[in-house]
Amino acid sequence: MKHLKPLAFARTAPLFIAILLLTNCVVPYESARMLPKGTSEVKASYSHVRFYDGGDSGNLDNGLGIGFGYGITNKINVKLRYEHLSSSDGNINFLGVGPKLALKPNRIAAALPVGWYFDGDGSTWVLSPMLLFTLPNASNTFEATLGARSDLFFEVESGVLFAFNLGFGWSKNLDRWAIRPDLGVIFGLENSGANLSFGVGASYNFRAR
Repeated sequence: MKHLKPLAFARTAPLFIAILLLTNCVVPYESARMLPKGTSEVKASYSHVRFYDGGDSGNLDNGLGIGFGYGITNKINVKLRYEHLSSSDGNINFLGVGPKLALKPNRIAAALPVGWYFDGDGSTWVLSPMLLFTLPNASNTFEATLGARSDLFFEVESGVLFAFNLGFGWSKNLDRWAIRPDLGVIFGLENSGANLSFGVGASYNFRAR
């Protein structure tokens, strides 16, 4: 059976050190909350991933990320994200961009980012449709988000990956800034084991004048 372990995958896909460990954050520290029209967002994050397979477990990678967002309308945003992932096997970069759409304001949203994974040896593309379900509170200081995502790789035969996460947002005013801790799981139906991700993000919004 296939495994999510990076070394096992690297033997069959030398283009990358480990393409399967690159799913380090299930959703990029997002909620269903939308940026209002003309509002910009900047975001930074740190993520850590471990693999679990039967009785085996171990560290996979650490990721540092930065992201930008812009409210085209109140219901349509565009998001850009860069991640640098490092492990004992080497370093890999990720660049993703795509729309985020409000299905139910501040409660349900969908996103369709296209991503590009690359290192010194090559690159590959991935399509990652995702859904976000958020439960806010009346004071606008806390929210909880359940995220679901799949990864469809264009050039690497890794099978489809699925991911779920539980994320939170804390702030004095979530319309302006937020701290976002997150816990996620990534797995493939054709693989044994799973990857667990832990991380925290921080975002700040710049209102349009």
